[in-house]
Formats: sequence, C-alpha cells, structure tokens
Amino acid sequence: MNKILLLVIITAFSAGNVHAKDLESLVNLKGYWKFTIGDDPDWASPDYNDSKWTKVFVPQSWEQNGFQNYNGYAWYRRTFTITSPKSAQYVYLNMGYIDDADQVYVNGKLVGASGKMGPKSETAFGIPRMYPIPKSILNKEGANLIAVRVYDDYNDGGITGGEINISFDSDQFKMNVDLSGYWDFETSIEADESNRKVITYREGKIFVPGFWEARGYNQLDGRAVYTKSFTYPANLSTRDQVLFAGRIDDVDEVYLNGEKIGSSSQLRRKHRRFSYSSDHLLLRAYDIPDNLLNKGGENTIEIMVRDHTGPGGIYDGPIGITDRETASPIIDKSLKDNKNSFQKFLDYWFD
Repeated sequence: MNKILLLVIITAFSAGNVHAKDLESLVNLKGYWKFTIGDDPDWASPDYNDSKWTKVFVPQSWEQNGFQNYNGYAWYRRTFTITSPKSAQYVYLNMGYIDDADQVYVNGKLVGASGKMGPKSETAFGIPRMYPIPKSILNKEGANLIAVRVYDDYNDGGITGGEINISFDSDQFKMNVDLSGYWDFETSIEADESNRKVITYREGKIFVPGFWEARGYNQLDGRAVYTKSFTYPANLSTRDQVLFAGRIDDVDEVYLNGEKIGSSSQLRRKHRRFSYSSDHLLLRAYDIPDNLLNKGGENTIEIMVRDHTGPGGIYDGPIGITDRETASPIIDKSLKDNKNSFQKFLDYWFD
C-alpha cells in the first residue's frame, strides 16, 4: 500500500473514532428525522408544524435520501425525551459530521454552530459536532425538539456520518475537582459572528471539552492558550493528585501555578508501547507534584495547545483533578482502548 495513502487513512481513522468514544449515550438520535429544503427562521421553533416535511435517515447525506444535486439551505427536526444525570449541569449533543455549515437549536435556543453559512461560506465538514446543552433548557417532563439548519456549498450535503446522540461523560463524575466548563481562551482569531449568538458563548472564554472549531473558531490552526483559575477544596489532600486535561489535538504543555507539570511529548515517551497513532489519541493525565496545589486557595492552570491541521483543542474529557487511585483505572482503560482501536484498524485494512 502507498505510504502516503496509508498515512491519510490512519489520520482519518483516528479523527473519526476517538471523539466521544468514552461518552455514555442517553438518547440515540440515529434514525428518521423530518427534513425540508429551503430556509425559514420559524423552523427552529418547537411550535412549528412540520407534519408535511419529508422523513430522511440520519446520518446520511441528503443526496442519499433522494435530494440529488441540491446545494443550499435545508433543515432537520426531531423530538426526544430525556432523563439526564442529576449531578450534570450539561449534557452533550453529538451531531456527527455535517457538510458544510450548521446551526443547531434545542427547544428554540441556539446551542451550537460550526462553519459559516452562505453565500460566502466556510466549510466545517471534517469537524465532529459536539455541543453542550444546559440542563436548564431541557423539558424533563415531556418532549424536546432539535432543529438543525444546514448550508451546503457543493457535493454531498447534510448530516453525513458519525455519532448522533445525547450523552454524558461518566468519568467526569469521578473528578474530585470538576474543571469542565468555561476556560479563558486566547488565540489569533475571533469566534465567528453566528457563534456569538449561541447560548453557551461567553466573550474571551471557551467551553471545554470540545473542538474549538465547534465553538466558533473556524479553520483555526496554530497556537492557543487555555487558562482556568479555581479554588482547591481545603478538605482535600494535595498529595498523590492527578490533573486530567482530556484529549488534545495536537500537542500541549501544561502549567500549574506557574510550574510545568507535563506535556504531550513526555506522555508519548512514558506510554510509548501503547501510543500507536497521533498525539491526539493520548488522554492527558499529569501527576501533580505534592503540595503544589494551594489548599483552600486559588490555583491557576495554563494549557498551551498547538494544532497542526484539521480539528484542534481540548476536545474530549475528563477534565479535572482526582487522586491517583481513582485516576489509574481511567488511564489504563484509555491506553487499552487506543491499542484495541489500532488493532481493529490493522485487521480491517490488512487481513
């Protein structure tokens, strides 16, 4: 097999399979959705009557559903019911891969946007969509509505593949200090204008975890800095603690209270026998030097990320601090999953 082709296949395999693999599904959204071509802001409303819309299967391009040679705007709608974990402030809506740009509404509220709509569009077709949904906007007693506005510039369009569900990260609940949520964010570009209307958007901050392209930073390659200040509980030990910084695309350096505690290159050397593909597969779990944490006071984490190409950022959890005893099985499972995933890849292509 051509080496360049093999490299492309490995990259595509990795990017398409690591995202959200550790999330536990609450609602399976694969199947038939209501669909129509055209564009009308009223279609985001839960009160709109979509009974005359066509049913299409998701995930598949709309060409595969019979809308051949159509480029432009289209909408999808689907209702769901949910019982979410009591301790979770957010659940995650995974909308897979959308070609080219999208805006996603839940119960009429804009919860996520990727790419840029036409006529001067910017594609985000290779970015897995994972949008946080605040539990406060969900109807716990009955039906909820998802409405997806899509713009396709050319070739296949629509919700084309990937995980389509609502999920949560059970490992996040094992963190003694939960650091998921909003982080300060510095980079060379500003968030796209449409993303500033997303209900979880905050100026100068980014919601973690999630690819930064799925937070409005379209086609951002290069360097960005995440910063988070937090109070470490006075009743917790500062010995034998581990910082989880999730999975990061591509490389990182991590500082706690001004001291470097790790980097992706150090992790790769440490777990070399399990690291079969790109750095973005590695779960970042960094040992915190004893007594570096300011017990009962303010602490600051700084994560410097550099993305080479494609999706970037702290894209998957868990994000937080826990003791080493709790951390060890999470780390071991991640390493084994990486090895098993790569072996399945080899079996598929070379058997």
